[in-house]
Amino acid sequence: MTEPAGGEGREGLFSALKNIVATLIATGKARAELFVTELEEEKIRFVALCSKAIGAAFLLAIGAILAVCCLALVFWEQRIIVFGVFALLFIGTGLFLVSSIRQQTSQRGRMFRASLSEFEEDLAQLRRYRDRAE
Repeated sequence: MTEPAGGEGREGLFSALKNIVATLIATGKARAELFVTELEEEKIRFVALCSKAIGAAFLLAIGAILAVCCLALVFWEQRIIVFGVFALLFIGTGLFLVSSIRQQTSQRGRMFRASLSEFEEDLAQLRRYRDRAE
């Protein structure tokens, strides 16, 4: 025997709903993978940047101390002036860097911009689809 025509419509509707759910899950999975990839890239970049910054700061500090000691030896009679001038220079530069760090941390980062733009595009497509369906 054959099923009534209403049953076929229900099966078609259920199949379409399953396809929509599967598409949404696949899209969400792709977006989550993109998000995780961006997070891993940012983590690697941050660790590399921090290690380079620490190494550079250490080497520059050692170099600055050795330069001040050499100048103090060259100008032994004025060593107090040499140490005082360089102390002011180091303190001034340190304060400048602290203010630069404060300014940089107050600015909003652009992390995950690709993931966010993809999510916004997905939402726009879903809204267009919904508007066409209505």
